[in-house]
Amino acid sequence: MIGLDLGTTNCKAVLLDVDGRFRAVATDSYKLQIPHPRAAELDVRHVWEAVKKVLRAVADSAPVPPGGICFSGAMHSLFPVADDAGTPISNAMTWADARATAVYRSLIADTDTHALYRRTGCPVHSTYHLQRLRWWDRVEPEQMQRAHLWVGIKDWILHALTGVWVTDLSLASTTGLLNLQSLTWDTGVLRLAGVQADQLPMLVSSSTVVGELTAEAAATTGLPAGLPVIAGGSDGAMASLGTGIAAPGQMVITVGTSGAVRKIVGEPWFDPGERTFCYLLMDHLPRPSTEGVGEGPLWFIGGAINNGGLTLQWVREKLYPDLVGAVGYEQLAKDAASVPPGAEGVFLLPYFAGERSPHWAPKDKGMMYGLGMAHNRAHFARAAMEGVANCLADVWDALYGSETSDEMVRLTGGITRTPLWAQILADMLGVPLMALEVTDTSATGAGLLGMLALKQISADSLRVAATAEPGPIYTPDPRRHRFYKQHHREYRALRRGMVAIGESLENLKESYE
Repeated sequence: MIGLDLGTTNCKAVLLDVDGRFRAVATDSYKLQIPHPRAAELDVRHVWEAVKKVLRAVADSAPVPPGGICFSGAMHSLFPVADDAGTPISNAMTWADARATAVYRSLIADTDTHALYRRTGCPVHSTYHLQRLRWWDRVEPEQMQRAHLWVGIKDWILHALTGVWVTDLSLASTTGLLNLQSLTWDTGVLRLAGVQADQLPMLVSSSTVVGELTAEAAATTGLPAGLPVIAGGSDGAMASLGTGIAAPGQMVITVGTSGAVRKIVGEPWFDPGERTFCYLLMDHLPRPSTEGVGEGPLWFIGGAINNGGLTLQWVREKLYPDLVGAVGYEQLAKDAASVPPGAEGVFLLPYFAGERSPHWAPKDKGMMYGLGMAHNRAHFARAAMEGVANCLADVWDALYGSETSDEMVRLTGGITRTPLWAQILADMLGVPLMALEVTDTSATGAGLLGMLALKQISADSLRVAATAEPGPIYTPDPRRHRFYKQHHREYRALRRGMVAIGESLENLKESYE
């Protein structure tokens, strides 16, 4: 089975067998476009070119013909198409696009945002489709009028392969337009957004075989025509399945370009402070229950931060320009290890791309504090790792408060390649973290779901096959945990100060421009 993951800057295809082993892997990238300061777009046609390359590479290297394709897609992308053929009217907004912030005040004046959150599981924020559609109506009314359908990148690529317009319930739950109780498009939200249900793709289960690979798509990808194509789900949901997370109470922390803390729950859960999201993992999945083995929906709650590996990338590019790629990151980690916890008073608030959970503050800016003549780039390196850990601790606290987790928390993503960073996070949270070695959790999860959909494996086999090779366990040091608890309190105080002056500084900048 091919698991195809459509990320923000690259796509990956993996070919899995029924034991969860990789038989072929291919990746390709595309450039995130930033035409305006708050914009973060992708040209879906560039994504399509990358998809064709990775599918052909897998087809060429596959030892046996694949049995199907199943999708994983980055959350929150949105753009209009002009017709059933899928002609794009504009580039796709990605999760990092913050232009819809401009309509926030008008939106909260028009609706009960608390009731909205309870219906959709999505706080009011520029990441979600409701606010973005209102922005489109205000800023690009001509495009709004021309729109035949509003789709995400995964929807568009799936259509390019099959000719069918559908979106899966898992990904739909991350748009802010889906009613979590009925699992249908919420008519009240659509009314606020200014769109009709027939302007959105048809909703299907994540395990639905939505169609077959068309002859045209087969010719351009090198795969056989008629190959079954399964809807799949959001990258967050597929990453959970790819790490064996498929039971209530289990948790995973992922730190790649961005970062996320996710916990599986058996029913929707809403944070009283609306600091976290609640998304659908799967609309039906066999799972243990008090009455035996049952089947029903699973959800995942948590929060995503905008600045994970992006923060270390910024430090490497700005302060290690003489060292390219992996060599630069290795030196950055070595330097960070030479500095004690707390970076000798240096704090980095890593809000280079604003922030999502738990503050939902797209206008937040990065800030460095505590610099003195004796500090050097090693202090920046340590402070960057600690800054990301502080952001994740904010999300952790929103989920758990003063409680602790009895479950071993899985740790995935690029952070697992930097042991010091993983240890800092364990010390910050005060919980053991088990690093998982896996090529790509989202593509893996999609491949396993595809095999489950075609009855090539059972749900129990899915959990076994998805159990990635365990890496090291990072156990928190009690002394460092006590230190980092205080460090986190000071970090929060700095953030409050930053927010207090942020608006006046923004006004000053705009007055000059």
